Amino acid sequence: MIGWLAVAVLVAGVAGGGLLSFLGWPRLPSAGQFDVGQLLDLLKIALSVVAGFGGVVLLAVNYRKQRVAEDEHDLAVQRAEREVVQRFNERFGSAAEQLANESPAVRLAGVYAMAGLADDWADKRQVCVDVLCGYFRITRDGDGEFEVREAILRVIRDRTRPSADRSWSALDFDFTGVNIENADFARLKFDGEVLFDGAEFVGGVASFAGAEFGGLLSFHGARFSADEANFGGITVSSGKAEFVGAEFAGNKVDFADGFLEYSSVAFFRCRFASPVIDLSQLSLHVGRVVFDRCDFADLELNLSVSLDYQPILLVPVLAEGCRFERCRIDLSRGGHGIKLADCVLDTVTVFGDPVAHPQLHKWQNNQLRGGTSLPSRYSSANSAPRPGTPAPAG
Repeated sequence: MIGWLAVAVLVAGVAGGGLLSFLGWPRLPSAGQFDVGQLLDLLKIALSVVAGFGGVVLLAVNYRKQRVAEDEHDLAVQRAEREVVQRFNERFGSAAEQLANESPAVRLAGVYAMAGLADDWADKRQVCVDVLCGYFRITRDGDGEFEVREAILRVIRDRTRPSADRSWSALDFDFTGVNIENADFARLKFDGEVLFDGAEFVGGVASFAGAEFGGLLSFHGARFSADEANFGGITVSSGKAEFVGAEFAGNKVDFADGFLEYSSVAFFRCRFASPVIDLSQLSLHVGRVVFDRCDFADLELNLSVSLDYQPILLVPVLAEGCRFERCRIDLSRGGHGIKLADCVLDTVTVFGDPVAHPQLHKWQNNQLRGGTSLPSRYSSANSAPRPGTPAPAG
């Protein structure tokens, strides 16, 4: 306050000095030379100067009061934010303790407490979800544990549906190494990374049918032992699905009617032992399916994909260095753009002779064994048997 008064005095002094300097530092006449009118004028001038000085002081005081009020408001807001964060941290600690409790009923309550906290605490929502996924990855036996794990999946499903009020779809989910029976991720929406590396899917079905993925979907080292691995109608947009070292041992692998947009599905060193692998009517819009060094045995592989839009230089379906034994490869329902290169086809029947986009159909340096049968398009020099292998039948 004293500082502002000093500033006001300084301003008044400078203003007065400037005015006197402008007037040439005039001398005031003696008191006997003033008449009543001049005295009144001098009084008015003095009162105006005093009022101006008082106005400056008043402005300074009001400005100071405003600054103090603003600072107090900012401090109140900061205190309120700290109190909110403190309450969130207390809720987080309580939910974490519940999840670590020996009682399954308490752990179940902890699941819903942590999910509710994630809904309310946007800044740390990913941390809360990481805790739930981390608990799900822990192998724990005992009565009630199945219900706890199912509750975690349930709260995740409820919040990753496209119609969810408080969506978790933008978050990352790490299910590395989990064992899931009858996994149900159908018709959910994920825009972040979703990891199932080293996971095992058992039971009747592992369903991702109709799910939407906008980031990385990873199945490195995963094993599909469920009767059916259902990816039917899956949508991968501006992302990629990676199956590296994965094994498919159920009765069917279904990717039919899916949609890839500026995306890819890549299988690297995977083993396919399921009797049916169905990619029929998988629609590609600048998308790609890649099989690299994979093994196929005793199955029917339907590669009748559909091209929505595809650059001429981007081969839609590419198989390189793969081994097919006792397989049937179906191209009869409009398979487009299939390239097989450096593959071994042992007792394989390929049927269907698609005519659309013939420039994308290239079979190069494949070894044909065991009376492999190819359509006329592929019974050409670029897919001729290597020395010492039987010629293709038909």
